[in-house]
Amino acid sequence: MALTPHHWHATAAAWSLHHTRGALVRRATDAALQRGEALIAAGPISSPTYGTRHAVGGHGDPVSATLTLDHTPPSVGSWGELISRLDGRLGWLARQVGGTPRVVRPLERVIDVIPRLAPGTARVVHRHLVDELAWVSALPIDWTPVRRPLTGVDCPACATRQLTVQCAGPVDAWTVVCVCRCTGVGCRCGVVGAVEGVPHIWRRADVIGAVAGGAR
Repeated sequence: MALTPHHWHATAAAWSLHHTRGALVRRATDAALQRGEALIAAGPISSPTYGTRHAVGGHGDPVSATLTLDHTPPSVGSWGELISRLDGRLGWLARQVGGTPRVVRPLERVIDVIPRLAPGTARVVHRHLVDELAWVSALPIDWTPVRRPLTGVDCPACATRQLTVQCAGPVDAWTVVCVCRCTGVGCRCGVVGAVEGVPHIWRRADVIGAVAGGAR
């Protein structure tokens, strides 16, 4: 089955979400490490009145153990909950589209099945993935979209705007996009299964190949 713009948009969103989920996991790991360092630094703490305060307390230390934890970074556990929330929703999506059970991680199951979806289903999956990507991207994590301009190449459709390469995921999954929209059948974009109103998207390999072919 020929892949349509809906398939490529869904694939690009899935790999962007894969990249963003990695940033969320790193943030959760950093928070856990910071919490561990805070616990180590918290005890023992020297007390001018009662000697040494230990996190476990004791008869020699009437000060509550909670005082040694005052500077522990808050909401450490919530990062794990956010990951579970994301994976739960992606697991639901994978089950809806019949992702291959042999692929363990839900997002990778979705990526695996996208090329086999009907165009309309791929469009719905893309919408779900964009919603999840927007949710994760709004979190305070160190993440930026993996995109870069494609210089020296005109948009095949409008021939005026700057093309952008979406670089998340393996190279064969990279795509090229333009903000101009497809006019459907007969559009200059030349995309198989062109869909009116959908932002233009091409496989990077196809765009680069067309440029190389035109230069010969």
